[in-house]
Amino acid sequence: MKKLVKILLGLGLIFLLACQGEKPSSQPALAPMVRVRGETYVSTGYVNSMVTCGTASGQIKSTVPSSQEPQEDNQSNFGKGYDWQTWQEGYINVKIDDKWILFQNIAMDSNLIPDWVAHFKGKVLEAEENRLLVELTEIDDDFFFLKKILTKPIALSIENLKNAKDGYVTTEGLEGKEVEVWFDGQVSNYEAETSQPIELGDIYKIEVVD
Repeated sequence: MKKLVKILLGLGLIFLLACQGEKPSSQPALAPMVRVRGETYVSTGYVNSMVTCGTASGQIKSTVPSSQEPQEDNQSNFGKGYDWQTWQEGYINVKIDDKWILFQNIAMDSNLIPDWVAHFKGKVLEAEENRLLVELTEIDDDFFFLKKILTKPIALSIENLKNAKDGYVTTEGLEGKEVEVWFDGQVSNYEAETSQPIELGDIYKIEVVD
């Protein structure tokens, strides 16, 4: 009986070691990157709302694991088959889920939100615990298509509000103040006959204007 137990324990140990040996080594995923014309670009995560032409300049043909940087032209670390488009110096657009996402040259040292991301300034009409209600006060002329439809109060979730007090995000004291908002350019409930406030898509940042 003791001999049988030893055999079973031995087999169990062998099985455990074998399983551990087969376990792949996990490496952290890098930010989405693509290599185009000898340059590597990294995703900013922002939608380029200035794109007026959907014509692609090329397409991602190959891919590497997400833990690696692409090494060849038209290669990414997040998949293949995506169209890319040349943009201004240091940037390209990549079409992901029917949105042109801005990618920035990896050699650039900038954390600023690019000018082509939809943004506007607004006056806070109401400041609730979890949202702000604002009205448009200023928007770049290049976003004329948004200026035409942002004509009603706009409801903003405070998830990305930059206004902390005692370590917590708060809307306290914001009524009547001006904020700047960056978002993905998507707008709903903008019809005049709809009584609900305007809703935005993904809001990247809300900053109180000093």
